[in-house]
Amino acid sequence: MTWFQLPRKLLRPPLLILAAAAGIAVLLVSTRPEEPEATLPERAWTVDVIDVARGELRPTLELYGRLESPQDAGITAAVAGEVRAVLVRDGYSVNAGQGLLRMDDREARLTMMQREADVRDLNAQVRLEERRSARNSEALAGELELLELAERDSTRARQLRQEGLLSQSDLDSVEEALKRQQIAVNSRELAIEESEIRATQLEAQMMRAEALLEQARLDLERMQVVAPFAGVVSGLAVSEGDRAQAGQILMRIHNPEALELRVQVPTRHAFRIRDALAVGITLPAQVELERSFYPARLERVSGQIRAGAGTVETFLALDAVPVGVSALGATVRVLLSLPPEPDAIAVPAEAIYGRDRLFKMVDGRMRGITVERVGERVLADGRSEVLVRSPDLAPDDQIIVTKLSTATDGLLVRVADQAGGRSTPDLPPSDTRLAGD
Repeated sequence: MTWFQLPRKLLRPPLLILAAAAGIAVLLVSTRPEEPEATLPERAWTVDVIDVARGELRPTLELYGRLESPQDAGITAAVAGEVRAVLVRDGYSVNAGQGLLRMDDREARLTMMQREADVRDLNAQVRLEERRSARNSEALAGELELLELAERDSTRARQLRQEGLLSQSDLDSVEEALKRQQIAVNSRELAIEESEIRATQLEAQMMRAEALLEQARLDLERMQVVAPFAGVVSGLAVSEGDRAQAGQILMRIHNPEALELRVQVPTRHAFRIRDALAVGITLPAQVELERSFYPARLERVSGQIRAGAGTVETFLALDAVPVGVSALGATVRVLLSLPPEPDAIAVPAEAIYGRDRLFKMVDGRMRGITVERVGERVLADGRSEVLVRSPDLAPDDQIIVTKLSTATDGLLVRVADQAGGRSTPDLPPSDTRLAGD
């Protein structure tokens, strides 16, 4: 007989025991004391901070410019000729008036001799015309006297004819002599007028001949090519034996002590720069030449803005650059200081989130504020800072300069040197400027 065939009265006690045990277990579980929940402390992020320091700070533009020289001349051949001697080489330093090149001057000398002969010929013609005019003037005086005599003879002859004391044929002869003398006077006066006209023509020819003679002398002088100013020779394009054509560039000379820098400045800054120069504000700059910085200053702004360019040409003067430091035409880095911005605050670039947002510390937590970005500047050690303005920054505020990926309003933070860890890095003061600023 199996267990399920046992009488029910035999199975009831064990079932009751099991049910009671289960009930006691449930009671124990439900009546046990609750354990306190485990809570983790809020994490405080370690950050670096700087104090707010307002002032008039200059934004800096990092640009690239081209070294040029206002004294940069292409030496050309004034006249055609054969090169007889080249007196310099590329890289030579020359003084003003120093000979650079000598050309064959025989053709120029022959031309000058022809021009001198033309002037002498015209001088002779002028002297001859002066003598002819003098002789005609003397002859005219005599002709006028003869005319006066002929007129008196004609008057007497007509009176005698009226009195019957002179024949008609004799009167006609007297009248004919008078007419002939009048014609002689008119011819002499015309000769004098023609002489005056020829003298004027000869004067014009003389001026032309003298101008051609001076041109010939100038061409002869230009056979010896000299330096127009002190400088350095470059781009030598001819050698002995070459046939140089008029207008051909023979070489170039530039003055390395008169260097200037041509820089393209964004148009949005051009008007402020022009206004600053107009009121006498100096705009200093630093120019990097062969890993060294040299002081410069912005002198002028181009009056023309090219359509679609987005930039304006500006020109900087270098104060002192050793000769030979950099070649003409080199592209160099420029750090240009713009006009000062009032009430500006300098912060490291890492402190800026997005375009115009940073965080300050308030009661140990981060609070985000919106700032006006007025520019950037580059420090002498190469680091960059952003210049901002905001009415929400008080002089005793601390700006968080550590970049946090979890940065948000209300985030708990603590200053690095108070965290028992690393110390606050040595940040530059907010009014640090470029040398020469």
